[in-house]
Amino acid sequence: MWETVYYHVVPSHSAVIDWYKGSGLKPYLDALGENEMTEFLGELLEAVKENIPVQDDGNVILKMPRLFFTAKK
Repeated sequence: MWETVYYHVVPSHSAVIDWYKGSGLKPYLDALGENEMTEFLGELLEAVKENIPVQDDGNVILKMPRLFFTAKK
């Protein structure tokens, strides 16, 4: 078993949200109405801003740890 961390440079905090809107957030966003979705995404953006710093060049580094393992039958 091993862990690998991938780093993705994105241009803004909003780009972090966009990254996840097409994958992990999709089922949750699909379950919300338009007003709820707007409110949720606004709160999520604030949380991202609080937890992921902007780099000196203005970009944001999205850290994506992944855990890998092998199995044998």
